[in-house]
Order: sequence, then structure tokens, then C-alpha cells
Amino acid sequence: MALTLPKLLNDGCVLQSGQTIHIWGWSDAGDTVMATLQEQSATAIVQPDGSWIVDFGPLDAGGPFAMKIRSSSGERLERDCYVGEVFLCSGQSNMELPMKWVHADYPQEWEHAADPLLRQYKVIPECDFTGPHTDHGRAAWYGCDAETLGDFSALAYFFGKRIRERFDVPVGLLNVSLGGSPIESWMDAAALEAFPEALAELGPYLGEGVAERRSADSIVARDHWYQALGYPVVGDAHHEWVPMNDWPCPKDKAEEPAGAVWRDITLPGWFAERGLDDFRGEMELKRTVELPVGVDAHDALLRLGTMNDADHTWVNGMLVGGRSNLYEPRDYSLDAGILHEGINEIRVRLVVERPGGRVTPDKPMILIVGGITYDLSGEWRYAVTAKVQEDCPFEDFVRWKPTGLYNAMLAPCFPYAVRAALWYQGESNTGESASRYADMLEAMIGLWRSEWKQDRLPFLVVQLPNCSIDCAEDDGWPLVREGQWEVACRIPDVATVVTLDAGEWNDLHPHDKRLIATRLYEAALDLVYGERCRSVPRADTVECGEGWLTVHTTWATYAGRPLQATDLSLTTLDGADPEGIVLFWNDAEKQRRAQAVIDGADIKVRIPARRPREVRYAWCNDLESGLICDDDGTLLPPFRIVLPDSPIC
Repeated sequence: MALTLPKLLNDGCVLQSGQTIHIWGWSDAGDTVMATLQEQSATAIVQPDGSWIVDFGPLDAGGPFAMKIRSSSGERLERDCYVGEVFLCSGQSNMELPMKWVHADYPQEWEHAADPLLRQYKVIPECDFTGPHTDHGRAAWYGCDAETLGDFSALAYFFGKRIRERFDVPVGLLNVSLGGSPIESWMDAAALEAFPEALAELGPYLGEGVAERRSADSIVARDHWYQALGYPVVGDAHHEWVPMNDWPCPKDKAEEPAGAVWRDITLPGWFAERGLDDFRGEMELKRTVELPVGVDAHDALLRLGTMNDADHTWVNGMLVGGRSNLYEPRDYSLDAGILHEGINEIRVRLVVERPGGRVTPDKPMILIVGGITYDLSGEWRYAVTAKVQEDCPFEDFVRWKPTGLYNAMLAPCFPYAVRAALWYQGESNTGESASRYADMLEAMIGLWRSEWKQDRLPFLVVQLPNCSIDCAEDDGWPLVREGQWEVACRIPDVATVVTLDAGEWNDLHPHDKRLIATRLYEAALDLVYGERCRSVPRADTVECGEGWLTVHTTWATYAGRPLQATDLSLTTLDGADPEGIVLFWNDAEKQRRAQAVIDGADIKVRIPARRPREVRYAWCNDLESGLICDDDGTLLPPFRIVLPDSPIC
């Protein structure tokens, strides 16, 4: 066996400073392997299975440094590596979401000088249910520049950038994430024994080739549905890494449909508003915009928001882009010369997979050219080009099943020392498993700490932000939020950041990743580096009086630990009256919105004669206004308290 290192230790890797570092790999059994780095040397005998591992004492930050490895059989390897701060960045789509997804929101980030000391290790998604892998199938390290920035996790990028600015050392971001993944896909079978319903879900996918066949069969069924509309294959199911891949367009789709019956439609909006409640199939949308002289000299940006489900878009007959699922923003760059003076035509060929189609309300539909923004919302024209009687089949997302991502994506990272883990996940657990989320998150953290052999490995958790589109108002989102906060209160070295103001009611993937990253950074300064920079208000106790109940709040750390302080004063983020206070009963009159006022550090709530069972705050998917915060704008976490008094944690 040739002397080999895992992909994590390829050129450009960032090793964690100030900790014991493991260097490992494979070679011929019985060989002696020697590694040197920063004037340290270590040797190991290769085990019968071909594996070896050596340890280095704490390393000094900086680099690049030459890591040299040789075996007694004469083989030699050398890797350039850095030493600094390393963070595991894991979760589902809001962690995976790349910078190119939000390019139009942060164009200035592409104008910065390259930073080779801000580095991402991107693991291309894969899954396996047979057991843990020792190396990643496909993964690579790269520094940050205009060419690579688009593939950085947006949240990880903004977080890592703040760490770089603060500590001036190399920063390594291990991007181990996958959109749509539930928490159980990041746990092993032993940890899931406490959650038998999760392991039961895995059962039908076990056996040689079974999972692969189920996945392939579901994609074939989707392909057949798309082929009936004249597309060779469905777009998103054939991408190796889904976010922001172009969707190739059949040539015949570029032609305006002959004999089409055109009608008016107001966009953005729901297609049901035009009597298309049950529509699935293909339609064309178009409108014109009149532009002044000189526009042909400028590049432009067309922003059409999001839409169900897959589109191709043309401007003046030129294909400018296509997206293959409802989540990706339709932000299309237009080269100079595509637009011209006078009337310009925008055409969208849209595939709608099932009833409920839309061009998402409240998303901007604009054209930006020459520093001028043209509003494209309002009256469009549409024509139905094809109808289908059956919904498009869903893909069987085998990679989301329990243990699969843990084995193939996470397990190869365990020997690699990290400073802390960033976790942004939960949307996929807001259904039937929502009430179990706290227990599952606690079990997952315990598992990861055990595998990393870091009992106090810090975890920085993003509490789910506000969102209401495509989300049932069934307590799922509040229960997951409660679980995320509760775990920070239960176990040491976990901090949860509140993001009720960072979401978008009409988007599962809020674009303001910089705001969330800033809160994670502030939590890291507190929890990881011991630099208290901000305290968090939290509900503490409640007491009842004549016609009122009073919720007393106090200061807490990001990890939910109460602090002794007397200068806490509450307000609301937008200056409106506090909203989202609800009284809850267990009987027929289940809940009622309550009138509330802020009195210093207290929230006073008027209650009816019949005493409620609980008082709740922000116990909904999306609280539109009156978010309660302290004078610095730090948000109060959602809560529910059983009367007469019960602490949150």
C-alpha cells in the first residue's frame, strides 16, 4: 500500500493551534512512519490494517509550513499546511447555502483582495449505511478569492471572516453539510437506539444496492414526468452538488409557443389567483420593459425572486439562466449588449410540478442596469403550454436517511482537531419529531464530543429564524427552537443564538447570513474564547396578581447561564408594542393573544378571569412585529412558562 494521507491533510489544510494534533494515514503494515512539522517529530508503526497515526504537541499559528512524512520503505510525502483556528460547519441547507446564492446581496465581497488564509474544506455530499468511512470520497481545500468565494458556505464565510479579523491567524472552515438533512442523518446507529422510530425509517434502505436502487428508481420516475413536457431529464436530481447549478435548456424551448392563449397575471403572486389552483405542467410568462439609450453599454442584473419549480429565462431572445428547484433565487447576470434602447422582452418558461405554484410574493422583481433599478412587478402575461394530470413524483432522498451522512461525511473528520462546531439545522425536524429535537440534539452533541475525544468541544447553535411560507403552523418550528435553546441550558459549552429577526417569511433560506454569522461570532467570543462581549435577555420566572401576570427576565450568557445584573431594560426591536404573547389553556379554548406591556425588565400580561395554563412568547413560525429585545437589540428567546411560576431552564 502506498504511503497515503487523507484528503483533510492535503496541501492547504489548516491545523488547529494550541491543541494536540493528529496526523494519520495509510501505508504497508509493519512500516515505520515518521512525520515532522514545526521542528517536532513523531513516529508510528503501521498497524495490520494499514493505518497509522502520530501526535504533535500544540503548534504555533501561521504558515504555510512544510509537513514532511516518510516511511521506512523509502516513500516520502510533503504537504504545505497552515496553523490557526478550525471550525466544523455542519447542518442542512442554511449552512450549505453558498455565497453564489447570495451574490446579488453581497456583490462587494467579490471586490475584496484574495485571502489565502481564509480557507474552506468542502466535502461533496455522499452517504453510506454500512459503517463509518476513513476518508472522504471527494473533498478539497481552497483559499478565498474571487474564483472560489462562490462555493464558500455563506454563513461560514462571514463567521470565518470575523475570526480572521479578530485574531489575524489562518482560519479553516470544514464545510460538512447537506441541504434537507435531518439531525438523525448526522448520528450513528448506536446513538439512535434511543430513538427507535429513526432506525425504523432506515430499515427499508438496508441491504446491498437497495438504497441506490430506490434513489435511482425515484429519479427515473421524475425524469419520465419531465420527459412528457419535452425535457430530457429533471434538473436537480442529476446534480452532484445541487446549490446553484445551471439547468441545461432544450433548444426547442427557446421558441415562443405557437398558438398560445395569452392572459394577464399579476406578479409576484400565487397562480391560484388566476384560477390555476390545480395546475401542474408548463407555462410561459413574459413582459416588456422600456429602457433608455445607452443601456447596451452596461452589464445588468435581473432579479425575479423565487418560483415553483424549474425555469429557463430569456432576455431579448438570449438565454440568461435557469434554475431547477423552487428555492434558488432567480438572479441572472446580463452581459453588456443583451439589453438595448427601447422595448426589451423578458420570457420565462416555467415547469410547475404540483398545485400551489407561484412567483413568490414579496420577493423583488427588478432589473438593475447602469445604476438604475426598474420595477418588473405588476402586470405580466402568461400562457399555459402544457398540462399534466399527475403531480411530479418526489425524489427519494436516500442521502437524508439516518446514519448515512454521519458515516460518509462526518466520520472521516474525527481525528482532525477543531476549535468548535457550528450547527445550523432543524428545519427538516419540524414535523413529527419536533418534540424530540432537544433530546436528539443533546445525543448528537454527546456523540460528536466522544468521537472527537473533546468532552468540552464547544457547540454554537443557530436557533431557527422566522419563516412561514410552506411551513405548517403546527408548533413544529417553536418546538425545535425550544429544543435548541433548552440544550444550551442543559449541557455545558453549548451556545444558542436567537435569530427571530434574521429570517424571511417567504423564504426557507434567508439571505442575511452576515447577521447570523455576527451573532455566532459574538457567541464564540464568549463561549470559546472567554471574552464576554454581550449578554442575552431571557425569561426567568412568572408571578400572578390581580388581572395580570408578570414575566421577570434576567441576563444570561449565550449558553443560557443566568447572570447577576440589575440594569436590564427591555424594549422592542421595531418600537411597536410587544407582540407574540399568547395565553394557553388545555381545553377547548386553546389559546388567545394577550395584551402585554414592558415595564423595565418585566413583561406584564393582562389575563382573563379564567386562569390560563401557560404563557408563551413567539410561539409561532413567524412573528411579524413587536419582537422583544434589550436596549442593544439582543433578542429575547421564545419561551413558554407553566403558571404560576416555572423557570425556562
